[in-house]
Amino acid sequence: MTNAFKYLTSVLFAAIVVQVSFAGYGVFYALHTAKHDHAASVKTFDHGFGAHAALGSVIAVVILLLLVAAVAGRLGSSAIAWSGGLLVLAVLQFPFAALGRSVPALGFLHVVDALAIYAAAALLAHRAWTTGVGSPPTGA
Repeated sequence: MTNAFKYLTSVLFAAIVVQVSFAGYGVFYALHTAKHDHAASVKTFDHGFGAHAALGSVIAVVILLLLVAAVAGRLGSSAIAWSGGLLVLAVLQFPFAALGRSVPALGFLHVVDALAIYAAAALLAHRAWTTGVGSPPTGA
């Protein structure tokens, strides 16, 4: 489970980088469409952000698998706490996205939460590969 945990942290981090790229595509696709068609419809935004939304669900599943690996592999309280915290942040992304669609001024919550996920995933991956977070406790 230690190797699974380490590789999942890497997959997660890479997926988050792609996720940010998909968000950028969505913004610039909508801007390009609005510039050329003089209007951006909901259909335009749905098209531009479709990959972003789909990958967001995949990322949440990877985070859930990370938590399962930490618990099943008895990888220690630190790995479990970090994975659980990431899962909470990932679950919050869905209502924050919906809230941002309803109340645009609160859309920043989705972005700030994404930054927290990025930072936590980066730290967890780094620690898993360099300091042994996610390795079974000694004596286990």
